[in-house]
Amino acid sequence: MKNLKLILIIFFFNILQVFSQTSIPSELMNKPRTEEFYKVRDNNIENLTVTETNYLKDETYTNKWIYNYYNDSIINGKLFKDEELKSIFEYIINKDKKIIESKVVFYHKLGINERLHIKYVLNDSLKTLNFLDDKLKIQSKMIVEMDSLKSPIKITSIRNDEIEAKETAEYNYKLNTYKYKVYNNYNKLVLDKIEYYNYDFIIEKNEFGDIVKMIWPLSQNKSITTFEYKYDKKNNWVKRIKKIIINNKEVTTTIVKRSINYKN
Repeated sequence: MKNLKLILIIFFFNILQVFSQTSIPSELMNKPRTEEFYKVRDNNIENLTVTETNYLKDETYTNKWIYNYYNDSIINGKLFKDEELKSIFEYIINKDKKIIESKVVFYHKLGINERLHIKYVLNDSLKTLNFLDDKLKIQSKMIVEMDSLKSPIKITSIRNDEIEAKETAEYNYKLNTYKYKVYNNYNKLVLDKIEYYNYDFIIEKNEFGDIVKMIWPLSQNKSITTFEYKYDKKNNWVKRIKKIIINNKEVTTTIVKRSINYKN
């Protein structure tokens, strides 16, 4: 039993480490930015509660985020899964509402808490993730280089001024593919394969600028995802239904509701 608990603890820490980092596939998958629930069109927000119900083949579960807007640049909040607290966080955002610093404490049933503090440096062709320790010193970093179309072409992971890992991507935009390579800390090639990426993934937007139809960015068969919205009087969406097309039928995969409290 003790050995099993130790294995679970190690597994949990490894999972946190994986999710604390980025990769070329995850950068491409997140291109649509449809999961940035904290973003609203009105800066006069006091708090926002988001409930996301996910309908999978074998289970249904709900995530809930609570965002508190202390000013135009600081958001504090909590994340729950089926009412279980999973993390608390603080975001610092810039004028474009992009996260430039995040502080997160993860919680787990085993009683293990993990802290993650990242500062982001952003420009047109480069994104750097600086991972800070408790003394606010950089303990590691990830450097994401991008091409003229904002696609990641190289990610370098560095710790103690030494390269831990490296990823590269060579894109063939006409064929919707890229050659994906991963190197370890000895600069040895450990992965070399062709992956799919649909650069022109947006098919349609509505009058509010929200995506209503798109191709899933990493799909080989160009699978279609659709979104249906309901808006409040300030043109912020308060309900969104996400569907995918399977065998020419639309199947609901998630329903997201946002309860927005505006300042007086």
